[in-house]
This record gives sequence, structure tokens and C-alpha cells, in this order.
Amino acid sequence: MNKKLLVLATSACLLTALVPASVVFGASELSQRQPETQQLAQAGTPVAVNEILPKLKGKTQVPIFIPSSISASQKLYYQITAKADSYTISMEYTADCRGAGACSFGEIRAQKGGEFSTKIEGVTKTLKNVQLAGGMKGVFHNGCGAYCTASVEWKSQGFLYTVAIKNGREADVIKMANSAIQAGKR
Repeated sequence: MNKKLLVLATSACLLTALVPASVVFGASELSQRQPETQQLAQAGTPVAVNEILPKLKGKTQVPIFIPSSISASQKLYYQITAKADSYTISMEYTADCRGAGACSFGEIRAQKGGEFSTKIEGVTKTLKNVQLAGGMKGVFHNGCGAYCTASVEWKSQGFLYTVAIKNGREADVIKMANSAIQAGKR
């Protein structure tokens, strides 16, 4: 299997794996992973951006885009992994989830470079171009394994941004991506 297909398959199944997202995306260095899990948002309240930003700034050179709101029906917690060329904010239902599939809600991630998702045989359920806020072009992908993962990707100034929700709906990931784009670089 070629390397690119393996990377895409891994990315599409990310939220279904029992491996923490930080390991899948090569950011497993303990010094870069925040040891504590913090509450991200309570259902119906805004995202705790002011708590997340200090944990990313100075640890990544990637422009930071974080949604102001997330469609969640219950309290969420987050784990942050940051490298110079990428960051991942894992959103979880429990404070001690550590990326396990059963308690994972989704992710917000960014990386320098990167390519849009492509159809992966046996995994891709839906793949289509979507229009995002500010005329930004995006790609909606819904891939299924043990769980389905809905995601939207967009590019800005040489960086690939992704928002993903386990068992999510297209409308919810588009709303989350639009919220990040409209909030602007933080």
C-alpha cells in the first residue's frame, strides 16, 4: 500500500482508532502534550478560546483558527498537541479520554502544507466540495469504520485546517468550520 493512501486511511479513521490523535499525527512527544484535560465547552455555551490560546501560542507557528461555537449536546473537554508545523485540539466527552474512540467527540487540527482528503475505498461514504464563510472553498468528507467521522477541510495561506466530529452531520462540521473562519486568526 503506498504511503499517501496509508496516511489518508489513517486520517479518515482517526476518530475510530484507540490510538491518541497525537500519536497518529506524529506529535507524541510528552513535552508537547498538555498533561491536563480542560473543559472546552458546556452545551449551549461558547468555546473557552481564552483558555486554549495560551496553550498553543508560542508552541506552533501555524496561524490559529478556533471556532467560537461547537454543536455539542453535553460538556466537552480538550487535549492539545502542538508542534512548530501543526496543532491538534482533541475534543472529548470525558476528562480522561486520551483520544479513545468511545469517548471522543472530534478534533480541530491544522498543519503546514497538506492535501485535501481523497476517496478511500471501503472508508469514504461522502466526499464533496463545499462553500464556506468568506468564499473559502472546502472539502466535506464522511468516512466510516467502527464510527463515521464527518470532517471539513480548507486551506489558507499554505496551511490545511480540519474540523471533525465523530458520527457528525455535514451541517454541524460546516457550521464549526465557518465559526473558525469567521472568528479569524487568533
